[in-house]
Amino acid sequence: MEEIKILHLADIKPAPLAAAPSREGGYMKRIIFPGNVDTKGVLFGYSEIEPGHSPHRWHNHKADKGPGFEIIYPENFEEVYHILSGSGTVQWKTPEGDIKEKKVGPGDTIFFPAGVAEHQLLNTGTEKITMVYCGSPIVSPKVSF
Repeated sequence: MEEIKILHLADIKPAPLAAAPSREGGYMKRIIFPGNVDTKGVLFGYSEIEPGHSPHRWHNHKADKGPGFEIIYPENFEEVYHILSGSGTVQWKTPEGDIKEKKVGPGDTIFFPAGVAEHQLLNTGTEKITMVYCGSPIVSPKVSF
């Protein structure tokens, strides 16, 4: 029988945001993730995003590569952001390339279904965004920050 595992946010090593590898834009903490726990299919994390920054630049859920990182998304990857504090704008592109957007703030949850269009969350507010996120199945990031 498996034991439960309690993870403390303070004990999780921060990683730079994909959109701001120098960390001036904030950070993420991959909490439920291989290496921290023996998860078979779900990831869960916490992020802080400074005004004017994004946790992840424009991307879709196929593959993404930038300075210092590469993410390979599994087929049928779904993701959820839940905003705890701060405010921003979630943006996505239509098949025609038009940009749509909606304002989001504390208590809002954003669901990115499998096959989602290219998208990003941008902190357009005056204070940092704190949020939790989860996704399934597990992504395979290669980070070299």
